Amino acid sequence: MNVPMDLTPILGGTLVRLDSMRVKQLQNLTVYRAIDKLGEMSAKAMQLRSPLTTCEKLMQQPEHSLYLLWERSEDENTSVLIGLLKVGKKTLFLYDTDMTTYHGKVTAVLDFYVHFNRQRHGYGRQLFDFMLHSERLTPEQLALDNPSVTLLAFMTKHFELENAIWQNTNFVVFPQFFRSVKTSATNGAANDHVAEKVNDKMPPEGWGRPGTPHQIGGGATEARWLDHAISGHERRGNAMNNSVHGDITTEGTQANRANQARQRKAHILSSKPLW
Repeated sequence: MNVPMDLTPILGGTLVRLDSMRVKQLQNLTVYRAIDKLGEMSAKAMQLRSPLTTCEKLMQQPEHSLYLLWERSEDENTSVLIGLLKVGKKTLFLYDTDMTTYHGKVTAVLDFYVHFNRQRHGYGRQLFDFMLHSERLTPEQLALDNPSVTLLAFMTKHFELENAIWQNTNFVVFPQFFRSVKTSATNGAANDHVAEKVNDKMPPEGWGRPGTPHQIGGGATEARWLDHAISGHERRGNAMNNSVHGDITTEGTQANRANQARQRKAHILSSKPLW
């Protein structure tokens, strides 16, 4: 995508990382519009109603970073934006193939797009390698936010990551992700000279497997969070046809009664008058 100016004085190198502070410091309307336009093209390619990447959103998200790939055109006064890659920190509850739940902060790929005229030329791999080097991560340590088939194929082709595990939050991780988590837990224990043998029950630093007041079925999952369930209310699980036990504390009961009152009020207001 052409930009009617030389971006070298503003962005520097052809591969650049922009965090919220750096985006604010750009102070250039032409650059802002170019980034927003590239974000719109990404949204259109994924058939989204609104773009995931805008300069306004980046300024409001200090834990998000945008990686840009651009080049200087043959014309000295123009530049070309080739692609973007946005990542950010997300606190997620993830489960592996054994339905063991992990809780921690993960770096997630939130948006990834290479201009259609520049695809299949290695630019996407350049963006990913630059991001991994900057974030000090390996590909299997990433989570993907609602990835497209194209992105999954990209991860398989370049990083040999297969058998994606879809989470109920539409995030995707790969089996190697959980092996890296367990490895970090083992290494951390070794560095701290812990005498006890590390097993799969020990969460790594920054992670946890908390006990949860909600349980699905008869123990099919070790730990599963249902924050959207109505507190203090026993319901039937849709998928497993088993009861979900909620919070029965005083606060939970009051929340349940308030919810029932709202439902009754909504029913009354939606009913036809008798006169």
